[in-house]
Amino acid sequence: MKTDETRPKVIGLGAGGHAKIVIDILRLRGEHHLVGLLDPDSALHHQEVFGLPVMGGDEQMPEVLSQGVSRFFVGIGGIGDNGPRRRLFERAVTYGFEPVEAVHPRSCISPGVRIGKGVTVAAGVVLNASVVVGVNVLLNTGSIIEHDCMVSDHVHIASGAILSGGVTIGVGAHIGAGATVRQGVRIGDRAVVGAGAVVVTDIAADTTVVGVPARPLKVEV
Repeated sequence: MKTDETRPKVIGLGAGGHAKIVIDILRLRGEHHLVGLLDPDSALHHQEVFGLPVMGGDEQMPEVLSQGVSRFFVGIGGIGDNGPRRRLFERAVTYGFEPVEAVHPRSCISPGVRIGKGVTVAAGVVLNASVVVGVNVLLNTGSIIEHDCMVSDHVHIASGAILSGGVTIGVGAHIGAGATVRQGVRIGDRAVVGAGAVVVTDIAADTTVVGVPARPLKVEV
């Protein structure tokens, strides 16, 4: 069994609720040495979150890297806007950190699935045959990704969402909790599918849809 000295050192970026999920997954797998968290909220500094110290803000990344911590995970979720997750991920990679894949041992993944760097696969997730998952994707608890789906970079598939066969999800899109996407549908970049929505037609980029069947959200002015 590897000791803390032999396992790669990992820092978490973000100290909220999602960080706890990733910490739990990485502890279950036992392949990394978790050293702490960074978060811009100064009220959290020098506190502990799920047993890990919050060591400072994101500006501490270069110092942490110089101390031999070479890996990272994104510890913030995304509700509608995955831009912050993407920017944090790209900033860490630019500094020279390597993203960690956090794949829960109680997920179900077909041998033919391709998973990108920095992906989080939570408990109960199902990834069926020939699925492709991009970098920095968050597949939350109990989501189901059926055969031949393409999930692009920086996407969040929220808890209990279902993608039927052959669905394509564009970069930075968000599929809300309990939503269902019909087979063959294409969801555009940065589109948002509301919780519980049922998507039966293609959704354009930068569009928010809600309801059953899903329709563009009307904004009152």
